[in-house]
This record gives sequence, C-alpha cells and structure tokens, in this order.
Amino acid sequence: MTQPLDPLHTRAPVFSPRNGAPGTEVTVETRDLPALTPVYLGMGATRSSFEVLSQLVTSERGEMSAVVEVPDWATSDRTHYFVLVDVYFRPLAVSAAFHVTDSDGTLRRRGRIADGAGDCPTLIETGEGQERYALTGDVQGLGAGDEVLVAATLGESPGCTQGIVLQVTRAERLD
Repeated sequence: MTQPLDPLHTRAPVFSPRNGAPGTEVTVETRDLPALTPVYLGMGATRSSFEVLSQLVTSERGEMSAVVEVPDWATSDRTHYFVLVDVYFRPLAVSAAFHVTDSDGTLRRRGRIADGAGDCPTLIETGEGQERYALTGDVQGLGAGDEVLVAATLGESPGCTQGIVLQVTRAERLD
C-alpha cells in the first residue's frame, strides 16, 4: 500500500533565487492550492514564528506567485522557509530551505560532523531543523563528531551527494 502524499510537500512553494541577503527580492510560486482562496505568504525559521510578507488570492487554477523581499530580521545563521497559510493561519504549504546570507554571500552554520561522511564531510545542523550540509573547501582536519561553526557560501559539487553543498571559507572547532 502506498503512503498518501503529504499536501504540504506536494504544494511546496518554489522560489528564485535560492539564497540572498536581507532586502533581496525573491519570486515565490506554487500550485495545487484551493482555487480563488485568500492566503498569506510568510517567512520564518525552524521552531520560531513567521512574519506575513504578502496577502494574496490564489488563481482559478489554485496557483499563486508573489515577489517578496527578504526581511531585515532574517539572519545568516539560521535556515528559513517560506510558508503559506489560510486566513485562519492553518498551514497550506512549506518551501524547501531558503538560505539567508550576509551581503557578501556568506552564511554560518553550527553543527556536528557526521560519522561515515562519504564523499564530503557532512555537517548536521544542531538545534533547529537539523539540515544536512555537504562540506567542500577549507575542511582539512575536520573529523566525525567534531562540533564546528563554519562560514561558507552555497556551492555545488557533483561528488557531494549527501546534502546542500557549502563551500567552507572558515571552520572553527567548538569542542
């Protein structure tokens, strides 16, 4: 028997760009919502509240598109998400992670290096959402179990398949 699809996942908003500093304009779109329905589009971080950025009405086909600005309170040391709620603030959809950066494109993440990291060391974020990040760049000397704080930019690497890729510019052991 197959599992029913989670409506929050199937409606997940897509956005572009995938990261940016406060003030960056982001286009957020989704479909498969109720038709002609008022909704609120907000942004927040894991285990915290969210702020409504836009109020809109879905199309006749249940689609929505909005351009919103990353709020000035959004920080580069937390993972943020776009969320759609109805007028009673019941969740309708949650996006994938949006990475708030400093003006130079840097973000910071704190976590532990995972055992059996594979192709690239894997950082598992501590605390909030426990996102997984594949680390490239300045990762010499990082070992499984190390608690670290990294400064990095979003990157890409075909050899790193275990999470979002961070190009590390500085890593500090916290142990």
